[in-house]
Amino acid sequence: MNEINSIFLYIHKYSLGFININLIGNIYILMTIYQNNQIEINKQKDKFTLVIKKTEKNHEVQQFWNKTSDIIKIDNSSNGNKKLTFKADSIETLSSLLKTKKNKLSYRHGKILFINFLLQLNSLEKNGFGIINLDLNDFIVINKDKERYNTVIIFINSNKIHKLENNHFIFEKPSEVSKLMSCPFNSPEIKNIKNIPIKIHKNTIYYSIGKMITFCINSEIESNDKDSFELALSSIFESKLYYGLMRCIEFNPNERYYLYI
Repeated sequence: MNEINSIFLYIHKYSLGFININLIGNIYILMTIYQNNQIEINKQKDKFTLVIKKTEKNHEVQQFWNKTSDIIKIDNSSNGNKKLTFKADSIETLSSLLKTKKNKLSYRHGKILFINFLLQLNSLEKNGFGIINLDLNDFIVINKDKERYNTVIIFINSNKIHKLENNHFIFEKPSEVSKLMSCPFNSPEIKNIKNIPIKIHKNTIYYSIGKMITFCINSEIESNDKDSFELALSSIFESKLYYGLMRCIEFNPNERYYLYI
């Protein structure tokens, strides 16, 4: 009788955390470790595959996914750059990483998050799209080694990508605005929405990423104004990341800049 070299078992799992694949005899387990209506992430042995689903949104923002594959440094792609394969030790959400760090993100991780999101966002804005808001579970952390030193942090929730009109997002439905206002790292202009329809400047996301990374570095201080942001970021004072974040959290959207220099 010929030996069966491998049997693929499909196990669907809809929460993201550390997934360990065990080899039992000749059986390799293929796990779906993350899934939404736009993407799916599978793991088999020591390889992960990011599957970009065939949706109208993903077709419109293909440049975003191309940039994302560059950041991940994939091993190969297939199906017209819709399946991106790469090696890693583990994948987790940013929220999961924070828990293991006791809610104190390191400077190195903060820098990786800041720069990678900047690259992803630039790829969108060049093509007339932007990201309206974010939270911790919109990001995954790809740990290339067990020590979590060689890591990649990327934004993966393309549901939050929207078309820009003259550098603004336009929202006309109460349900859309209600969903917006429920996010934890909103800019002042979203918090202060009074009327519908509403125009929101694309730089709203600069404030959101600044506020989110500040929270990741120091969650003990509530950051609502420049003084509180400065206090929360005192551990990285006068660093490149410090100045990058402070440029993002200006009250006036037109005075915000997303730069790492």
